[in-house]
Amino acid sequence: GLVVPVIRKADRMNFAEIEKEISSLAKKANDGSISIDEMAGGTFTISNGGVYGSLLSTPIINPPQ
Repeated sequence: GLVVPVIRKADRMNFAEIEKEISSLAKKANDGSISIDEMAGGTFTISNGGVYGSLLSTPIINPPQ
């Protein structure tokens, strides 16, 4: 299923710190070791279907966003 991790306090991070957090959360998601707490509390989600070669995609709203 869809796994949507949350980057906390991103407003206080520089791009390198955000990239490290993305990598860390992606590894946990791929390993199946990500926790519910790491996926809760998001305010908005950014998706990029273009990495899969698609031209159009349908956004999925993750409640309660």
